[in-house]
Amino acid sequence: MPVLVWVVVAATQAPVAWTDRAQWPRGVGVADFDTASRAELFAYAEALDALPDEVGEALGVRQGDVKALRRWKAGREAVVVRNLRDAMKHCTAVAAFCPPLAPQTLHEAAVQGTTLLDRVAPAFHGWRDEARRFHATYVREVARLALLSSRISSEVAPVADGEDFGEAMPDKTFLLTFDDGPTGVGGETDKLLGVLAGLQQHAIFFTVGDAVHARGSIARLYDDHCLASHGLKHESHVVSKRAAERLDGWHDELRRLEPSPTSLRWWRPPYGQRTKAQVEGLADEGVTTMLWNIDSQDWQAPVERALVTGRVVTLMLLWRRGVVLFHDTLPVAREVVPRVVGAVGAAVTFSDCRTMR
Repeated sequence: MPVLVWVVVAATQAPVAWTDRAQWPRGVGVADFDTASRAELFAYAEALDALPDEVGEALGVRQGDVKALRRWKAGREAVVVRNLRDAMKHCTAVAAFCPPLAPQTLHEAAVQGTTLLDRVAPAFHGWRDEARRFHATYVREVARLALLSSRISSEVAPVADGEDFGEAMPDKTFLLTFDDGPTGVGGETDKLLGVLAGLQQHAIFFTVGDAVHARGSIARLYDDHCLASHGLKHESHVVSKRAAERLDGWHDELRRLEPSPTSLRWWRPPYGQRTKAQVEGLADEGVTTMLWNIDSQDWQAPVERALVTGRVVTLMLLWRRGVVLFHDTLPVAREVVPRVVGAVGAAVTFSDCRTMR
């Protein structure tokens, strides 16, 4: 088998997709969630179907794995077809973004999407143009990870059975997760926990051992939430042999710190980088590797918080279920989460990690 040579040009990393949903002329609540979901799915299908296999050079990956890109694209096709089926359950002859027949392939969805988008009522024109821009950017943002997925593990492709990406959750069900904390006493973690209490929302906090040690004590801090592992240090557990070797020790400590009666249940590798052996070894200990499928990208968020909110809401409409990633070390989360919950909260279910099996 020939050896692939990987060359990544960091300076040309694919841009992050941001969007402001102000152009969408309707809500995204109970009555309008499925309509908005269908609209985003057709716009995404159009963008994904148009993505060429040879996109790597434009994304800063000179010799990416085209087979990995095709596998990722096939996986997205299955999800798009499934999600459109779910979103079309209550379609009527006069409902927006409802073709006569549910598409069976990505290409069918793309063709239908182009027809629907081109013929959409004038009230949707502003949203349509913005959605086409957003999804073209978003497809390339994630396609770059897919091209690298055979060499650099990330959230776009599994490395072993049993990993949780959130895509097996029930329709319209989401889980809030936060990485990298805790901050010092009175910092962003405490402020976010206050926000979540006001919203009556629960979350998994993927804590870093060094941050826990720096804070000194986390007694009762996560009482209404779930404590999970993000490693002793925020380092790649693939690149850093030391980080990988110290994971078991951190997990033993974390089990003693766990504020609930249950033992440690989840690990999230920093940067999503992990090995098959790590995932399988943790699974033998009863620890599930949890990735994500809705990335807020809050660590590089623009000043306009409406753009972060728009990104997260749009991806929730697109994927219809899943794990939402924020960071409790940044102010973005406590500013954006209330907006997201306010926008879609009546139409969806946010899981309580304490009752998850």
